[in-house]
Amino acid sequence: MVIDLEPLERAAARAGVEGVRARVVRHDRRTGRWFEVRGDELLVSERVLDRCLPQDACALLVGELLLRRRVRVLDSGFAGTAVLALPALGLGLALGSAPLAAAGGVLLLGVAVLWPMRRTRAAQAADDEAVALLGDATPLVRGLNEMDFEELHVAGRRLPARPDLHRRAERLVRRHRLCSAESAAPPA
Repeated sequence: MVIDLEPLERAAARAGVEGVRARVVRHDRRTGRWFEVRGDELLVSERVLDRCLPQDACALLVGELLLRRRVRVLDSGFAGTAVLALPALGLGLALGSAPLAAAGGVLLLGVAVLWPMRRTRAAQAADDEAVALLGDATPLVRGLNEMDFEELHVAGRRLPARPDLHRRAERLVRRHRLCSAESAAPPA
């Protein structure tokens, strides 16, 4: 059976990644990646195509590409802060300078506490941007729900690949009033 990957290529262009050729790759249980862009190639996990309808896979791709763009900026900012904080902490401890060690420790603690919260906000913003680009939240919600059951296999253990997917899908359902039971709830 030949799978038409052109809709995914168009979806990637819609999200700002133009000129890529999609190719199906085997699912890697250790990384759980759905999509990867390498040069002019878009690698699509066979798992996405097995689980999702074509329009849902396209919505997932748009959301994933937008999220990666936001997280790349976020991660570089926090990495820069950590690069400054570690030497300050180490130097403060080595020299016995309590203020320098405290400043380095506070910066590292800030990174450890704020990074997960900011990453959650980045995912929500990417979801909202994807819905705005797509014009409908339904395919993204369906895609997130289908992929919510993915697991990573690491060192003989099974771990949820993306534990945030269900919360993100529920947020979109509430926000866009996709379910009649949620229609009375105000958008989040």
